[in-house]
Amino acid sequence: MAIIIGVDIGTTNIKLVAGDDKGKILLNQSCACPVMQLSDKKIEQDPELVLQSVNKLLQKAFAVLPVSDIKGVCFSSAMHSIIAVDVNGVPLTNAILWGDTRSEQQATAIKEKIDEKAFYQEVAVPVHPSLPLCKILWLKQEMPEVFNQTAKFISIKEYLFFKWFGKYIIDHSIAAATGMQHVHNLQWSKTALGIAGITSDKLSEIVPVTHTETALGKEYIKQFGLHKSIPFIIGSSDGCLANIGSGVFEENEATLTIGTSGAVRITLSQPVLSEKPALFCYPVLKNLYVKGGAVNNGGNVLQWYAQNFTDGNYETLVEKAAAIHAGADGLVFLPYLQGERAPVWNASARGVFFGINSLHNKTHFVRAVIEGIGFGLYDVFCEIAKNNKHISTIYVSGGFTKSAFWVQMVADIFNKKVIVSDIADASATGAVQLGMYAAGLIKEVSQNKTAAGGQIFEPVREQHDIYNERFEKFCALYETLKHHFATR
Repeated sequence: MAIIIGVDIGTTNIKLVAGDDKGKILLNQSCACPVMQLSDKKIEQDPELVLQSVNKLLQKAFAVLPVSDIKGVCFSSAMHSIIAVDVNGVPLTNAILWGDTRSEQQATAIKEKIDEKAFYQEVAVPVHPSLPLCKILWLKQEMPEVFNQTAKFISIKEYLFFKWFGKYIIDHSIAAATGMQHVHNLQWSKTALGIAGITSDKLSEIVPVTHTETALGKEYIKQFGLHKSIPFIIGSSDGCLANIGSGVFEENEATLTIGTSGAVRITLSQPVLSEKPALFCYPVLKNLYVKGGAVNNGGNVLQWYAQNFTDGNYETLVEKAAAIHAGADGLVFLPYLQGERAPVWNASARGVFFGINSLHNKTHFVRAVIEGIGFGLYDVFCEIAKNNKHISTIYVSGGFTKSAFWVQMVADIFNKKVIVSDIADASATGAVQLGMYAAGLIKEVSQNKTAAGGQIFEPVREQHDIYNERFEKFCALYETLKHHFATR
C-alpha cells in the first residue's frame, strides 16, 4: 500500500486527508486556526500559530498511519496571503489574508497608472486589494520601516516550507495568485516587480506544483516522531486543488464552492483569458489550468446575519427560508459586506437590501441573503460562460451542501444540473491526488478521479425564470450604486 497525506491550509480551518493508491480515504482530521479581524479592512493571522497547528495535525497522522507506507505529504493553501520576513526569516508582520482590503487605494492607483487590460493579459489576474502585489505597495507606503527591513515577501505556505527546509520556494499556482507571475513563462513579471518597487530577490523561487523536498529539519523529524525525513510536495492552491479533488477535468463541467467565501471554477488544457479583467486563470500542470472567480461573500454573510439579527441557529435559519417564495417577494440583497472580488472587483462595494415593504418579515431577509449569495456566484458563472458556453454540470461542495433547499436554489439560479460532491474535503483530497501524481504512483493527475458524485439536483425552469428576472434587478442595482460606494 502507498499512502499520500494531503493538507489544506485554509483560512479558519486546517484539514488533513490521507488516501491510498486505490483511492480509499484512510484518515480525515482538522483543527481550527484563529483569524484576527482588526477592522473592516484588516484581516490577519499569526503564522506561528498556523505552523503549530499544521505540525500537530501531521504529528497525529504520523502516529496512527503506517509511516513506512507514506510516500509523501502534499499541500494546499489559501491564496493571496503575505508575510514580510527579515534576513533570518523572522516575521515582521502577521500573515495579511485574502480578505484584507487595506491596500484599496494602492490597487486603485495601480489601475490608474497602467494599461489594465494589457497587464491582465500578462499576469492573468485582475488588480485588486487581495493581491500581494497591492499589499507590498501598501507596506512600502504605509510601513516603510518594515518594508526596508524585509528580506522576503512570502505566503503562509512559503513560511512553513522555510521553517521545515530552510528554503524560500513558491509553487506557480500560488505565485500566479500574487498578481506578479507571467502567465506564459511562469517567471516573475518584470512589469509587476516594477509596480511593486521590488526586485525578484525579494520573492521566493518559483517551482512546479510537483516540486518535492526531502531533507526535513532534524527538529521536525523528532517532533513528528519519525526516524527519517518524508517527502514534502509543495502542491498548489486550494481553488486549483478543489477542482482536482472534485474530479472536474472536462470542459462541460464546473465546480462551485460556498464556504466562508465562494468560487466558481472550470478546468482548461491551456490558458484562455477573458477580454476584460474579470476572471483568474491559474497554472497547475503543463496541460491543466484553472479558470474562474472567487467571491469574498459566501457563508460568512449568512453567518453575519444570523449572529446579528436572529438567535444564531444557522441551519434552522436556512430551512425556514424555504417557506418564502423564490425571489423573496421582491426583496433583493447585494451581499458585498467585505467588498467584492470576481467579477466586479470592487473593494468599496457594500451590502444593500432593496425593495423592503411592510409585508416582509425576518424570513424574507434570510431568503434574500441566500439568494444574494447565489446571484453573486451566478454573476461569476455568466462571465465564465462567455467563453465556455457548453457547461452542463456543476459539482458543488462546502458547508452549504448540507441543505437540500440551498443546493436546489443553486440549480435553479444557474439552470444547470448540480451534483453534490461526496468528497469530504475537495482541496485536501486534491492534494492527495496531486501528491500521488508527483510521487509517480499514478500516470495522470486525473487517474482514479474521485468525483463519483452524490445527490443530483435538476433545475426547475419556472424557478429559474423567476431568479433570472431577480438577477437582472440584482445587476442593475449594483450598476446604479457602484459609484456611490467609493464616496461613503
